[in-house]
Order: sequence, then structure tokens, then C-alpha cells
Amino acid sequence: MKGRTIIFCFMVLCLSAGMVFGGGGGSQTPSAAGGQRVTTNVTPRPLTVSHQFGEARFAPQPATSYTTNPRYPQQPAYSNPNGFPIVQDRMTIRVATPYTTWVLDYEDNDQTRWIEELTNMRIEWDLLQNSNERLSLMFAAGDGLPDVFMDCPLPTSMLITIGQGGLVIPLQDMVNPDIMYNYLLMVDDFPTAWAASHSADGNVYGLALATTPMLTNQQGMRLWINRPFMERLGLRMPTTTEEYYQYLVAVRDRDPNGNGQRDEIPLIGGTNGWIGRIDGFLMNAFIINDATNDGNAINRWRLFLQPDGRVDASYIKPEWRQGLEYMRRLNAEGLLASESFTIVQDELRAIVEAPGPQRVGSVPNGGNHNFANPTGQARNEFTTIPPLRGPNGVQISWYDQYSNITVGRFAISRDCLFPEIAMKWADAQMTPDFHSRSRYGVLGRDWIIPPAGTPGVDGGPALYEEILVRGAPQNALWNAGLGRQAISSYNRAFAGDVFELEYVLWQAFLQYDPYKYPGLVPRQLPFTLDESRTFTDLNNQVVQYVEQFIAQTVTGRIAINDNTWDTYLRDLERLGLPRLLETVQAGFDRGWARTLGYNR
Repeated sequence: MKGRTIIFCFMVLCLSAGMVFGGGGGSQTPSAAGGQRVTTNVTPRPLTVSHQFGEARFAPQPATSYTTNPRYPQQPAYSNPNGFPIVQDRMTIRVATPYTTWVLDYEDNDQTRWIEELTNMRIEWDLLQNSNERLSLMFAAGDGLPDVFMDCPLPTSMLITIGQGGLVIPLQDMVNPDIMYNYLLMVDDFPTAWAASHSADGNVYGLALATTPMLTNQQGMRLWINRPFMERLGLRMPTTTEEYYQYLVAVRDRDPNGNGQRDEIPLIGGTNGWIGRIDGFLMNAFIINDATNDGNAINRWRLFLQPDGRVDASYIKPEWRQGLEYMRRLNAEGLLASESFTIVQDELRAIVEAPGPQRVGSVPNGGNHNFANPTGQARNEFTTIPPLRGPNGVQISWYDQYSNITVGRFAISRDCLFPEIAMKWADAQMTPDFHSRSRYGVLGRDWIIPPAGTPGVDGGPALYEEILVRGAPQNALWNAGLGRQAISSYNRAFAGDVFELEYVLWQAFLQYDPYKYPGLVPRQLPFTLDESRTFTDLNNQVVQYVEQFIAQTVTGRIAINDNTWDTYLRDLERLGLPRLLETVQAGFDRGWARTLGYNR
């Protein structure tokens, strides 16, 4: 979740603007919609929109009846479950969504025409550049809001603020089979999506969505090793922290790039990018380390769940100290570059891609395309190391089991005059067909289903082959929406290039999956307003102090001994770690514990 600082400032703005935050209990399970309704049977209209991809249960069906609800007098009649068109009389819906630069025109767009024809609803776009800033200003003003917010960054902290402030409306009473046919199919398959939709007051101000998990991304904390260096040194792939240490020593001392100089850098990382912190992968040989590095402290909080569902912190355990001592050893012996704590991804790439013989022996990162040219030769020199086994037998692959759940993907503003229709419009998108349209374009033109027998990247049957180059300027798709992803990049047709990124990541997944650790704490928790402020303040302070301690101890500016460790633990307590853990525990127990099977 990005933009924590902006979100916190926005909450302060809301309070200073005099918003009234009222309570409101909501159902914890999808409920029947209230209000008297009148249903009219109609002759089904043939659909001219083709079924693209997905199961038959998601396929659009011709409308056979339309329902009116006196609760919303300005709302046209809408169709029966999974029936299309959605409305009898054409209408307009104003949609706020982030802007993608390579979409040339959202109105003159194949996907727009498709959904408008299917639903009988014209889209008026409110495209957001700098989405966090625009949303904060929009909600602070509070006037002339769009009907709906689609794919906007609406984290739980913002949802509880704008929900209790009356800027968006509760949705739970409309989550029923008449309106949310496809969403309920999704909830059947992924119950955590419904749990993650609820705010602390019990209301659903923004729908969380789920997709088929992207297996390679769920275990994206990787370490890459220079394959030609290993071959020249006559070494096997390291399997333990000690064997990896011996590899680093050999890189330092035995000139594997063959230029007659001791200019090799055995291990180097960076401070940003995709899961590339120097301590991420290595610490998992000692204790679980939940740390990515997208610039946001909430994604570097290093918390985990004990078997009973109790929230705990990795960085206060003796095993964490062991991991720091191991990394300190590497740095002290010239095996770990100190600049790993200061350089950014572009600087790291410049080192890897520097002219002349390769100097880098290993790099922590989610993908080799981040630290090397995605189409160059250097990326082909690096392969992944399986999770290393530490001195205590710990061997962990970081595993984000909640990555397929995204919070706050759809919300309805208080200015919307037709909430039930807006919900059905969102529900129309929650299918594999809609995802394929939004991600790949028009079947037969922008992508094809390969002939039977075509292998996929993952070794199974290929499910698709792209024709339209992703990122190229186009008017075929939005690269947005609420579609339910059913195919992943490793289901793509495989052309045989063993250095192709998705093939390399799939091979890494096969190495990492046996060691996955399913005990991370979900990052999007349903905090109350007070808890959200407490969490933001304390988490930022604690994470910054922990990272400062990592950098100072590993680089030798602070010694690692009983005295400094005890001082470190006391400082964390003084900074509010016990209260931070209590706050996270309250959010977890309220929103996720029961759904995940913890009896708390």
C-alpha cells in the first residue's frame, strides 16, 4: 500500500474540516438487499457481445426481467441476476480511475465500447493522475464526487475515514445474488475477500477483490547468483549459509571474471525496487523476515503469526541477532557491499551493466529484469539460489499468501443516485472474460488461444499467446477494471527461450515452493480511526529504527554484543513496540483471524 503519509495527512484534513464520524454496524456476511421492489418480465434481447474466456457460469445471460426499487427513485430498472443489459433505459455512470499513460483514449476504446454495449451504460471518465493526491483533495473538498471509484488506491485507513465521514456509502446490503452474482462466486472461492472488505465498524465501504493467486509473485523474495562465476570457480549451487559464504569468498579472491584484478563485488543490493533489500532473503535462513522495499513502512514491518494467531515481531528474537551477525561477517570480510544500504535500483543496474567484465557475484531482488537490462546479456548470467538453510536448520521462502486479495477496489460515493445499478455495473466486470479484455485485448486480434498441445511457460498447456505488446500505445483496453484473473503470465505460450523472465521466475517458484512460510500478517487490516493513527505513527518509528539498526550493525558502525542488543530492545519498547503489536493484533482479530481459522 503506497502513500501512507498522504493518507494520514488526509485524515487530519478530514478532522479539521469538521467531518462527523458516526458509527454503523454492518453484516459480516453477504445479506439480502432491503426495500420493496417491483419486477417486470421482458422478452430476452439477444446478446451481441461474445464470450471470450472463462467458465460457463460467468458467461453473460440475456435479461429476462427488470427490477425497480422505490428506495432510489432516480434509478432506472435493472436486470435479473447476471442478466444483460443491466438497465432498460440507457444511462451514464461517472467513473474515477487511475490513468494509464499508454492508453491513448478511454472513450474511443474497444473495452469501453464492449462494456457499454453489454450493460447499456455510458461511461463518463474521471481519470486520475497522481491518484493518491487527487483522491485526498477530492475527498477533502467533498463536492461533485464521481458515482464510483474503480481501481483507486483506497486502503483500509482511507476507507474508514471517508466511510464514517459519509463520502462513500456502505455496500453490504447490496451484496446479494440479485445484484452481485459474480462477486458472490468469487467469495465462494476466496472467503478472505469478503473478510477483507469490512471496516472496523462492520460496514463495507469498499469491495476487496480476489484473483487466482500469481504463484511466482507470492514467493518473490529471491537471491540471484552469477552462473558463469560458479562454473569458473568449480562450485556447486550453495544450499546453506556457510556454502554461500564460501562462494562469496571465492568470488572475492579467485578472479572469476578473469580480468586479472580483484574488482569483483561478491554481494550487492539496493534500497528500493521489487523485494531487493539486502537483509530480506538472507534473514530467512535464520527467522521469517517479511520485508519488501517499495518505500512504504507498512511493507517492511517484519511481523509474523505464532501458531495460535498471536502477532509477533521477528526483529526482537535471538535468531534475528544471529542473522545480523552473519551479515556483519560478510561485510567485515569485504563480501557484502556497504553501499547496499544507500544506492537505489538505477544505481544498482548501472553497476551490473557497467562496461567490461561482469563484477557482481550475487544480487537480492524479485526479478533479474530489475537489476539488469530486461533484454540484455547480463540478466542471462544470473540464476536464483534456492532458500538457504541456516545454522539452526531454518530454511524459509517468504510467502505472501494474501497477494491475490486487494482491498478497496470499488466504492460508491454519496453523490451516486443509483447505487444498486452501480454495484451491478461493477459485478459485470468480475469475470475472467473481463480480465482478459482488460489485460490482453480482443480475442483473435490482440491475443489468441494457442492450438492444443502448445506448451506454456509452466510446462502445462498454454492458455494464451499475446499479439498486442503490453505497454505499447493502444485503444484496445484499459489496463484497469475489476476483472477476475484466471490466467497468469506463466500460462503464456512458451517459445523456448530459457532466459525469458516468466520462465526464469517459474523455475524459481519450483525451487522455493517447498519452503514457503504461511504465517505472515495481512497488511490491510480493518483498524478503527484511532488504531489507524496509532499504527501509522508507531509503525513508521519502529521500522525506521529497526532498519537503522540493521545498517549500522551490518556495516560495523555499531558492535553486536549483549549491551547493544539489550539497548536496542529497550529502545523498541520505548518507541511503542508493545502498543504497535496490540494494535495490529486488534485489527487482525477483528478482520481476518476467524476466516483464516484462528480461534481468537
